[in-house]
Amino acid sequence: MSSATVGIQFCGGCNPRIDRGRIAVELQQALEGMGHRVVFNSPDADFAIFLSGCMSGCAFKFNPRNPPYVTVAAATVDGEEVDEARIVPEVLRKVRQFYERLETEIRKEDHDGRRGSQAG
Repeated sequence: MSSATVGIQFCGGCNPRIDRGRIAVELQQALEGMGHRVVFNSPDADFAIFLSGCMSGCAFKFNPRNPPYVTVAAATVDGEEVDEARIVPEVLRKVRQFYERLETEIRKEDHDGRRGSQAG
């Protein structure tokens, strides 16, 4: 898999119910370990993690474009309630799932394209 840029977008932090800083550091370390480049509060990302401290989900509200994403709002990941200790593993699972699906689609397109060019 080629290196992709993953952006972590923060909310304003006015009413945090989770430790956004710890979660962000753990995500950054794990994502970099997976070969991704991590940026913070930048629209220049191939995949976004919107990290909001409460259920308002403000980090997502200011999304300037529409990359694939995962939302964390308090102790939920994409709207599903999870224990705070499970937020990082669940987000990483979703990032991996997205890139595995993308890789599979690319391989399938490459295979179909080669097969189509050889058929003629």
